[in-house]
Amino acid sequence: MIRFVHRVLPACLLALMLCGAVTAAGAATKPNLVADTLGMDWSQVPEYRIVPGDKLLLNLGPKADPNLDNVHEVIVRSDGRITVHPVGDVVAAGLTPMDLQRAITSLLSADFRSPRVTVEVVSTASNQVHVLGRVERPGSYPTGPFFTLTQAVAAAGGFKDDANKGHVLLIHRDGARTVRVTRVRLDRTLKGEEFVDAPVSRFDIVYVPRTSIGNLTVFLQTLFSGLSPAVSTGLLGWELFNLDRVFVTRVVKE
Repeated sequence: MIRFVHRVLPACLLALMLCGAVTAAGAATKPNLVADTLGMDWSQVPEYRIVPGDKLLLNLGPKADPNLDNVHEVIVRSDGRITVHPVGDVVAAGLTPMDLQRAITSLLSADFRSPRVTVEVVSTASNQVHVLGRVERPGSYPTGPFFTLTQAVAAAGGFKDDANKGHVLLIHRDGARTVRVTRVRLDRTLKGEEFVDAPVSRFDIVYVPRTSIGNLTVFLQTLFSGLSPAVSTGLLGWELFNLDRVFVTRVVKE
């Protein structure tokens, strides 16, 4: 009996070791499942805001005469307005489709009983990002999905020699009178110390200063007051903008 145990026990241990080795090898060869980087909760994405050049479809609801067309296609003018019969001009730029829908419904309620309005964005104006400050070719450049800050600066020819790469501002309009500003240490990204390249959205302003900016609120008020030549002619997506509030976000600790 003792001899049997001595003979069987090593065989069992060897079998267990082989099973463990096969399991470990299987685990080693199992592909790593990387989370989908494009997956996101779209309900948390801010609503689209209308800009000049957008084509809208206004459905003003049913009419007594079914032969009369009550659907109108309009393009938002450069002054940010559209013409709606019979109320006249209505400011559309800076509003979400739902905001514009409520505004038109309110105006029509003075002439009609229980008006119903639906606003649909048929097509959008060209996507642009505005790169200003100490870059080789300041201006507006076409953008697309997943456009990043370094790509925006590269499109503008790169930094000038006196640019402050460690204090780049990414300015995003998130309301009719509010902006969200991100200070980015782009120098760290270019050196490989940071691997997150800030995404740039449609009509964002990338501003590269010469020196560090102390008071962001004062700087932005000056930028948007019309005193700055960079914005005095107007930028696509920033028409009719009057700065009221600034939200500051830092993506990299200084």
